[in-house]
Amino acid sequence: MKSFTYLSALMGVSSAYVYPRGTANKAAGFVDSDCPSPGEDFWALSAMVAGEEKMKRELLEQDPTNVTLSARADVTIDTYIHIVATGPNQADGMVLDDQIMKQMVVINDAFNKRGFSFKLAGTSRTVSQDLAIIDNKEEKTEKLGAKFRRGNYQALNLYIVKDMPGNIAGDCSLPMTRHGGKYLHDGCRFNYDTLPAKGDGKVLVHEIGHWLGLAHTFQEGDTNTLNPSCTAGHGDDVADTPVHLRPQTGSCDPVKSCPGVAGSDPVSNFMNYTPSKCWTGFTDGQATRMHSMWEVRKNAK
Repeated sequence: MKSFTYLSALMGVSSAYVYPRGTANKAAGFVDSDCPSPGEDFWALSAMVAGEEKMKRELLEQDPTNVTLSARADVTIDTYIHIVATGPNQADGMVLDDQIMKQMVVINDAFNKRGFSFKLAGTSRTVSQDLAIIDNKEEKTEKLGAKFRRGNYQALNLYIVKDMPGNIAGDCSLPMTRHGGKYLHDGCRFNYDTLPAKGDGKVLVHEIGHWLGLAHTFQEGDTNTLNPSCTAGHGDDVADTPVHLRPQTGSCDPVKSCPGVAGSDPVSNFMNYTPSKCWTGFTDGQATRMHSMWEVRKNAK
């Protein structure tokens, strides 16, 4: 029987993925096109995991009754929330307990049907002008992680801040196979105004999707392609998300940006860049990928 370990000795670096604000903050030097590549290490890990999943699908086609191949355990993830505000008031980014609980409901509503649940394991509140305003040079969460992070590599740490830089509403780290016991960069940062009731809470669903190893559904540039197209660039390596271009409008209307390729743009997918009001779910393939990448997190050294 083939063993599915989802590990590689090559992967040791984790990058962050961002989600843009609804209204760009041009004054901070970011533009609507901002979308950094997660890097070669992540794409290599993604391709390896996609290959493992393909092999597993083929084995299941040969033997659909194989419980070992088809079984998938539900996952409960300890979640620590760190609120970092500029002052004691809501306008300063000081999120209320009610907002936290509503955000947890949004997260669990999105992920429960895919075998993931998130348990609030702790909440902290801090007033710090320095830590609550993220500088555009702070590419990862080490600064916040060094002060607040709790739990092991399988624990999700969420940092709610007063202001992310530029056009970013939130960002999140990606899984890696080797951390060497150092993972202060691991977690998600996001603006306080994305939580209910100011926002719909779905920005964090998108970011946790990244934390569980999902890429954006649309074509992105890779090391050889600065301007991705329907035939050049990098998709998400998930078999059931159609090839499509990054959304250019704020509409939820059906669209087919790559006419020569099967399927329409997944405008309702949590991992797209359509407005969050459009999002309703993940595909089966994305669910499989998140569970595959969870194994990466569990086995990371």
